[in-house]
Amino acid sequence: MTETFIEMTEDEFEKRFELVTNHIDPSAGWAYGDSNGCLFETYGEEFAFVKQADPRQVWTLTDGEGDSMYLISGVHFVNRVGYLISRNLIPDNTIVIVTLETQPDDESSP
Repeated sequence: MTETFIEMTEDEFEKRFELVTNHIDPSAGWAYGDSNGCLFETYGEEFAFVKQADPRQVWTLTDGEGDSMYLISGVHFVNRVGYLISRNLIPDNTIVIVTLETQPDDESSP
């Protein structure tokens, strides 16, 4: 079985995938505007909720090299920071990686 690999930008991801709000933690991260955040924790009640979702709706926020961060479709454990759940399904046999834009540290800003 061949898997399709898709890379997209954060802007493309936001246009294509609507996220489920974290109803468990009203102060969760990854918020849009004044709404509650969409990021789910990697443990406890929040992770239990993530595990109940269709794996084709789950995205893993991961740390990369240096300051880089990525969203990878599916449930992953290595370097995980948290999880997002989209309302849209990722097609079968497809892996999507989103390179996130990182902000410079305050110390390095002029």
